[in-house]
Amino acid sequence: MLPPSRPLTSSLDLQGAFAQLSRGNFSSANLDNCLRQLTAATGRILDIERVSLWGLTSQRESLECIDLYELSSNRHSLGVTLQALRYPEYFRALEQGEPIVADDAMKHPSTRAFAEDYLLMNGISALINSPIHVNGELQGVLSIERVGPHSAWTSVQRLFAHAVANLVSLALVQHQVLQMEEDLRDANSLRLALFAGARDAILISDASTGHILDANPQAEKLFGRQLQQLLGLLQSELHAASDGLDPSQLLTPAQGSAAVVRSTVVNRDGKIIPVEIIGHEIQLEKGRKIVQGVFRPLTVLEGPTES
Repeated sequence: MLPPSRPLTSSLDLQGAFAQLSRGNFSSANLDNCLRQLTAATGRILDIERVSLWGLTSQRESLECIDLYELSSNRHSLGVTLQALRYPEYFRALEQGEPIVADDAMKHPSTRAFAEDYLLMNGISALINSPIHVNGELQGVLSIERVGPHSAWTSVQRLFAHAVANLVSLALVQHQVLQMEEDLRDANSLRLALFAGARDAILISDASTGHILDANPQAEKLFGRQLQQLLGLLQSELHAASDGLDPSQLLTPAQGSAAVVRSTVVNRDGKIIPVEIIGHEIQLEKGRKIVQGVFRPLTVLEGPTES
């Protein structure tokens, strides 16, 4: 827990406060915990009674308090909502992107509308509200609120408030990145599970060369070869010599469409197996293309028609 520090009055004080703040663990994957640490650390460093974070709703109709730290009681709370229709001047000021610095919150044109239902009831005399942006978009606000007699904010206090708002933005960006990475891992895990658990044999081949890049367990079973024995083979090597199938038949002009052909393949023991092949071309990054071939064995009655 960070102890209260002496007031910030110089650039050296500001550097010391930055160093103190940087020692906190603000890279936590738990966003709520990270933000609670930031509000508490800011309150103690500035020796300010109230530090809060507000999130702008998706329709930009209101701000919702996601964490309020009160120094004297060492308490966190949330839940207060500020409606844009009730405080239009304040929301317009936020949208301009500059911090709202009110040495006397009761008289400042952007905050005086809060007098009856927010400032007086909480004893707030002065505040700094720093907008929080993520990817250039307004996402919320950091509010630093002095309780008791009002006085002018110093330039050092203003700079520190701006720095904390930037830390919040960074925490939000890091959380977004972690969330996207987690979603990607989940999606990849799902694709792998579907690939490995498919009832049909699946081969992934390079669209330009025909070399096999991957195969699922059912493909190993169908061709009587382990994965390492399939990798690097030309897909054409798995077809019966009399089959006459040109692997390009599995490629269709329109990316994303599928070609369906009937063919015969040969497993490791020389057994000829009639199959239906569904070929699907997929374009990867940097222009590379692959073909997913789904091989479905046919019964004798469903065997390939003679050409």
